[in-house]
Amino acid sequence: MQDYPEYFLPLVYGIVGLVGLISCFFGYRLFKLVIILVMAIAGAVLLGGLAFTYGDSSIIWTVGGFTLGAVLGGILALSFYSLAVATLAALFVATSLLPWVQDFELWTQWTILGIACLIAALIATAISKIMIQLASAMLGALLLVHSFLFFRSGQSIHRLVEGTDDWVLHLNLDGGMALIALGVGLLGFLFQRWSTR
Repeated sequence: MQDYPEYFLPLVYGIVGLVGLISCFFGYRLFKLVIILVMAIAGAVLLGGLAFTYGDSSIIWTVGGFTLGAVLGGILALSFYSLAVATLAALFVATSLLPWVQDFELWTQWTILGIACLIAALIATAISKIMIQLASAMLGALLLVHSFLFFRSGQSIHRLVEGTDDWVLHLNLDGGMALIALGVGLLGFLFQRWSTR
């Protein structure tokens, strides 16, 4: 697999940290922008990864995938607000549960994550204001922790899905760091509740 340029990952993780900070503490006030950013990042990561994996491994394929994914994610967020709210909640639940389910077999992981994401999406559409604050705070906290981990130890998100004999879901976030992310997310949630009273 082709190595990324030396400046690429610090730039990406710097942006991830900034988006995480904004999302964690100001997510509700800037919700539409956060939704667009999160969906754009999710689309960019998904299509960029697919382009890098299944394209000819050139930087042009990867950048094209990132760009197209970001545009499609942003359009999805603007066009389908309720779907975007549900997707944000599902993304939060999926990334929060990954450290705890990664030791199970792949089908068990997908089952647990699928059910949890469905429940989170339904709840998010029912109680949107609290869920927007909670989901944006927790997702922002996870982005902050990932950014911190990269600058502290060099762990990077592009190694989260990897396998030896078979594909597995693996998140480079141990239980201690997951608890720190949860604490930061709760702090961000309380700040958002206080600031929007």
